Amino acid sequence: MDFTRLKYIKNVNDDDGWAYSDCLVASYFRLNFKRSDAQDVLAHALSLPKESLIILSQSYHGERYLTHVVELVNEGSEDEPQQEEGIWGIFRWVKVHWVADFACPDNIPLDKDVMKAHRGWRDTKAKLLTSPSLMSEWGTINNLRDALTRVF
Repeated sequence: MDFTRLKYIKNVNDDDGWAYSDCLVASYFRLNFKRSDAQDVLAHALSLPKESLIILSQSYHGERYLTHVVELVNEGSEDEPQQEEGIWGIFRWVKVHWVADFACPDNIPLDKDVMKAHRGWRDTKAKLLTSPSLMSEWGTINNLRDALTRVF
């Protein structure tokens, strides 16, 4: 995995268990973004650059875990015609580069231990790894990426 392309972290959730738990390394799936009153969710999702890597962080039993690293495989303009109505109709096609072992939740990296920064969990937009909250902890994106190479 080319960690220089690791650019974002994104919240995902599934009320019934682990989101995207059936997606194995090298598989493709539609990464959903929650449609909200803010009209910029679609524009945000479509603006994320092809080939960028995104860490997926999700809640499970009151903790947040890092469960996937995925790559955007299309330009937003290629995914846009496939968008659908409904709360989860916004998506981007991604390919899995790393996935946690959901059979052993104790071995899945905890977000707070790895990322060491508090971020909001209210929306499903992808957040830059160079955000002020992360950079105040890590100093540089290269320091953060070096730490992530040991996790993934």
